Amino acid sequence: MKRQQNVPSRIRTLSLFIVLPASLLALVLTSSAAPAGKKKGAAPTPTPPASPANKPAAPKPAPVPARPAVDVSSPWHTWSDSQGRTVEAAFCALQGSICTVQSRQGQTFQINLDLLVPADRIFAVAYARKLTDNRLKDDYVKKAAYQIDFHIGSTLVAKGQKFNPPIDDAQFVRRVYLDAIGRIPSADEAQRFLEDSATDKRAKLIDVLIESPGYTMHMYDWLADTLRVKDDIGRGAAAFLFQDWLKDQLSADRPWDAMVRDMLTADGKLCENGAAGLLLRDAQMPLDGLSNLLTTFLGANVACAQCHDHPLADWTQKDFYQMAAFFGATDGYDEQGLKAANRISAGGGKKGGVGLDKAQVRKIANANSFRLVDQNKQSLTFPKDYKYDDAKPGAAVSPALITWNAANKNSPAYRIDSSHPEKLRDEFAKWMTHPDNPRFATAIANRLWKKSFGLAVQEPVTDLDDPKKAFNPALLAHLTQIMKTARFDLRQFQRVIFNSVTYQRHASPVPDLEKGPYLFPGPIMRRVTAEQAWNSILTTAVGTDVDKILLRRGEEMHLLALPGNKVDAEGIKYVAERLRSSGMSMGDFGGKKGGGANARMAAYEGVKPQQRFGLLLARASELPQPAPETHFLRLFGESDRLVADSSTTDGSVPQVLMLMNGPIAQLITDSKSTALTDAANAGRDPADRLYLSFLSRPPRPEEKTHVEAALKAGLAPADLAWTLLNSREFLFIE
Repeated sequence: MKRQQNVPSRIRTLSLFIVLPASLLALVLTSSAAPAGKKKGAAPTPTPPASPANKPAAPKPAPVPARPAVDVSSPWHTWSDSQGRTVEAAFCALQGSICTVQSRQGQTFQINLDLLVPADRIFAVAYARKLTDNRLKDDYVKKAAYQIDFHIGSTLVAKGQKFNPPIDDAQFVRRVYLDAIGRIPSADEAQRFLEDSATDKRAKLIDVLIESPGYTMHMYDWLADTLRVKDDIGRGAAAFLFQDWLKDQLSADRPWDAMVRDMLTADGKLCENGAAGLLLRDAQMPLDGLSNLLTTFLGANVACAQCHDHPLADWTQKDFYQMAAFFGATDGYDEQGLKAANRISAGGGKKGGVGLDKAQVRKIANANSFRLVDQNKQSLTFPKDYKYDDAKPGAAVSPALITWNAANKNSPAYRIDSSHPEKLRDEFAKWMTHPDNPRFATAIANRLWKKSFGLAVQEPVTDLDDPKKAFNPALLAHLTQIMKTARFDLRQFQRVIFNSVTYQRHASPVPDLEKGPYLFPGPIMRRVTAEQAWNSILTTAVGTDVDKILLRRGEEMHLLALPGNKVDAEGIKYVAERLRSSGMSMGDFGGKKGGGANARMAAYEGVKPQQRFGLLLARASELPQPAPETHFLRLFGESDRLVADSSTTDGSVPQVLMLMNGPIAQLITDSKSTALTDAANAGRDPADRLYLSFLSRPPRPEEKTHVEAALKAGLAPADLAWTLLNSREFLFIE
C-alpha cells in the first residue's frame, strides 16, 4: 500500500548572496515584510438585530477548485535559475512576474519568474493559485461573522440578556495578537495600530497576523497540547521529525482534514516519515491510541468502552473493539528489532563490534523499531474476559464504524470497504475526515472556538455525542458549516471568528455553568496560557525577532534509518559510519543531555536564540517538548504531554515568585531588554513606551500622574517594567 510520504527532505540552506546571481535579487525586503495572502479584510460588523425576521441568508459554500498538478503541500521549494544555481526558500507571494520568497534565515527576496527554470515557474503559479483558492472571500467572511453575532444575539435577547460592551482598539490589538500569534504586540506594533485611522484596520490586522510566522508557532503550541507532542515518545526514541512535519504543515496552511488523513495513513519509521509520529505516539498502547483519536478528532467519548459498556452513553465494548479493528492489521513497534539490538550490544561497552556502546545501539534500534507496517491480516480479537453476549471471548473482531443515529449509515462518509486488511487505516481515515462525517468538522470548530473564547460551544470538547446539549446548538451548527466552507482551513476559520463583533466585546467573568449555559455575550476572562506568557515576556526582552528563531531537529533523523527493515550488526555499523562522516553524534538526537548546548544551538535556523540568566530565549514552540519541570512554561501550566488537553491556567505561589524574583525578573529589568532600551530612546516619556510594551496601551491619565511623580522621586524605568510585568493586566486577556 503506497501512501504520501509528505514534505520532501530539505537541503541545507545555501547563502542567498552566494548562490543567486545579482539579477535575481531585484529587491531585498525588510524583516517587516509579510507572507503571502494578505488581502483586504472585512471591517467589523455592527451589533446584529435581534429579530429572526432579519436573519441573513446562509452564505453559499465556495466551490472547490481543481487541485494543481504539481505538489504544493509545502511552500518550501528548491529554486533554480537558468545557470543551475539553487537556493531553498519558502514561497510568499506572486505579483505579476515577481515572485517573493523567504529563506530560513528570514531574508526575503523578489525574483523575476523569467529567470527561473520552467518547473519553478509552474510551482510559483500553482502555489499562488492555492493561496487564492483556499482563502475565503471577504464578502463571505462578513456574512459568516455576522451570522455568528446573529445566532448569539438572538439567543441573548430570548433569554433577557445582552451583549457585553465593545472593546477599544488597545484591548483589541492585545487580544488578537495573543489569540492569533501567541504573544503581545511590541510597543511599535501596538502604536502603529492605535495611530491608524483606517475604518477597516482591525480586519486588516487580522489578515496580517494569521499569515505571519507567529501564527504557525502559536498553532503548534496549541496542537502540541492536543496531540501530546513529546521529544521522547518512549525508550529514548526522538519524535523531532514529527514536530518539524507539524510545523511545516501549519506553515503551508495545510487543511486540517488533509493533515489528519496523512497522520492516520502514514507508513514507515519514526526517523523517516514525520506524519507517522501521531500513531507511533501510542505504538505500544494501540487501544489507548484509538481512544485518543476518537476523543481528539471526533469528540467521541468512548474511553470507558475499552473495558466495558459505557455507563453514561450508548457506546458498547463491542463498538470500541470494532473501531479498533481498523488498526488491527497495523504493527507499530518492532519488538524483534529491539531484541536484536540487545544481542548486538550484549556485554556492554563497545564489545558488540559496532563501535558504539549499548545505549547508542539501542537509540538507533528504537528510532527504527517505531514504525508503521500494515499486514494482510486483521489480528485483533475480543478480550478473553469479554462478558457480553453479543460476541465470544477471544473471537476475531470485524471492523465496523460507530454511528450517532440510524441516519448516519446513509451518509456518503460511511461508504467504505473493510474487506482488505492492509487498507483498513485508509478506509478509517476516509470516513473520519469526510466532510459528511457527523462529528469531524464540528469537533475542530468547537475546539477552535474555545481557543478564542475560553469556553467551547459544547463542553467538554471531548464529548460531542449529543450536539443538542450545546450552549447554542444553532451556533455550533453554523461554525461547523464555516469549517466545511473553508475546506478545513484553520487560518480562514479563525479569520471569521476574529472578525465577529462577539469576539470584539468585553470579556465576561468565568461563568458558573451549574446555574445555566453560557450564552457568549463576549469571550470569558482568561489568564494567558503558559506559552502566551513566555512568548510575551520574550517580546519585551528581545523584541519581535523571537518570531524568526526556528528549531528544526528532524532533518538529521534520517541519518539513523537502517537500510531495509532489519536490525543487525551490519546495519548498525552502516548508520554509525554515516553519522561519523556527517559530523553528527548520538547526543544530537535527544536523550537526557540532548547533546549539550552547542548541539542544541546548531539545530536552530534563522536568527539564533540569545541566552541570558540561564534562559534560552526562544518561543515555546522552539524549545524542548515539553519543557523541563522547573522551567517557566511548566510552572505556568504547560502540559506534560501525557494526556491530551492537560495544560492549565491555574495560578500558584511558585508562579508569583518566578515573576517577582530570579531569572525572569532579571531578564525584564536588564538594561539590554528591548522594552527598556526602547523606553530609554523615548526621551522624556519612558512610561508611555513601557506601558505600550507590556500592556499595549498608553497609561491612563491617573496612572501617568502617579508614574511621573514616582519617576521624579527616583523610581527607575526597570522598576516600572517589573511592576507592569507583575500586574494582573499583563497576565489576563480582557
